[in-house]
Amino acid sequence: MKTYLRYTLLCLFALSSALCGAEVTRVPQNFQSLTTSKEIKFNSPTNTIGTTDFVTYKCSGGAAKFAQYNRSPNPICIFLNNSGALVTTSRVENLDSLRIEYYDATVYPNVKVDFKVEISTDSIDFTPLTVVSTTIGLATVKMQQAGDYYVRISRLSNNFYIPAIEYYCLDLSGCPNCFLYKPE
Repeated sequence: MKTYLRYTLLCLFALSSALCGAEVTRVPQNFQSLTTSKEIKFNSPTNTIGTTDFVTYKCSGGAAKFAQYNRSPNPICIFLNNSGALVTTSRVENLDSLRIEYYDATVYPNVKVDFKVEISTDSIDFTPLTVVSTTIGLATVKMQQAGDYYVRISRLSNNFYIPAIEYYCLDLSGCPNCFLYKPE
């Protein structure tokens, strides 16, 4: 009887975890669309900070700022100009991966741009990630494990524009008994 009960409990546990699970939610941040719909606020006149309901972007170094780029299909972009230019986000919860759309500032769109993506759990110590760009103008970055991260994107070579970033975050709302392990 104990064996039967044990197998029954084991099957129930396995089935209950199969019925619910974490899903990945896509959060698009197209800066032109956000500007048009007034879902992003800029700190005028410098336009170095952009705030949405999802995340805040802080541009620094070089001539980094939100600017208009007429050669892009999305004129409002983050412009990373000159050495040392970077943009840092506020903390993004349960971040699993990113997809970054970019354009070279001088030749649109047939030039590969080298840039660095780093993450941090405390906004102080940043760890570089591998940027995969299988298509010119589009790069993906996968976290080693999902977590709450600040993201920093730095210019390494050419001046370039970022018209859109898509965030992919784990959504645990469909799994009330699940939790995301976040090492300290």
